[in-house]
Amino acid sequence: MDKVKKVIAKNSDNSMLLLMLVVCTALVSLIKPGFFSFATVQSVAYQIPEMGLLTVAMAITMLVGGINLSVIASANLSGIIMALIMTRYIPEGTDNIPLVLVAVLAGVLVSVAAGALNGLIIAHFKIPDMLATLGTQLLFSGICLAITRGETISGYPDSFKFIGNETIGGIPTAIYIFVLALLFLVILLRNMPYGPRVHLYGSNKVASMFSGVNDKALIVKTYAISGLFVGLAAVILTSRFNAAAEGYASSYLMQTILIAVLGGVNPNGGHGKVSGIVLGVLIFQVVGSGLNILRLNSHLTTAIYGVILLLAVTARMLRTEK
Repeated sequence: MDKVKKVIAKNSDNSMLLLMLVVCTALVSLIKPGFFSFATVQSVAYQIPEMGLLTVAMAITMLVGGINLSVIASANLSGIIMALIMTRYIPEGTDNIPLVLVAVLAGVLVSVAAGALNGLIIAHFKIPDMLATLGTQLLFSGICLAITRGETISGYPDSFKFIGNETIGGIPTAIYIFVLALLFLVILLRNMPYGPRVHLYGSNKVASMFSGVNDKALIVKTYAISGLFVGLAAVILTSRFNAAAEGYASSYLMQTILIAVLGGVNPNGGHGKVSGIVLGVLIFQVVGSGLNILRLNSHLTTAIYGVILLLAVTARMLRTEK
């Protein structure tokens, strides 16, 4: 009996999230009886990977008590680099899978470098993470504008568009990328020395220092890993939109913070589960679908998201105090 209680206590966060998901799904189903149709579920599934990867990118930095306000700007920069390579070196109407892979790799490397730059600024110059990433957000956005001159770059090979718009076995291709990325993160946090160090640093920086953890290297590595997930999200976003430009998906920034906190990630660091993030993404998508069905004003929808974020943070703080 004691073991059962321990399991329930350990998974209480996820239990609450699962209950919330069931309730939200039931409510949306009452509003729209056909919500569980294959077409609707598949439509929602197309949006889960990009939002999930961006949320993971945000959540990883929150584990060390930080934040990454540049996730969307660096994703756009990554997408623009990929777009430039494909549109310049692959003639329109043709395909070249090796060059597409080069473009994807280049875009992901750009986002990893952007993340590492954030980490270097925060770790070595002692600039608060919010100010540092706000500064790099403006920097990356400025670079995007300088490259594109405010225009949109579009027209990609079919092999690239396949990533964000097609299915394998009836499941969106991007879902497979998302699942593999999550498996990598689970292994990183559970089976590698990096995981315990991140949680220790986020929970108690003084204890981390006396345990011999190289805090500066840890922060740089954390933001670089965040950049990796941003790059994967950029691949899916650019492919799904079939376009790249500065300012795309700007509304996603607040939403990634909302989902991360809703999914049980402590904004002060030290606590967060991959399973919680996944449930948070699912809840957000169901709630978003419900709001779309109700055809609420976009400004009112933003306000509702803000209320949800405040409630999630308040619940987390009250629970921590107990």
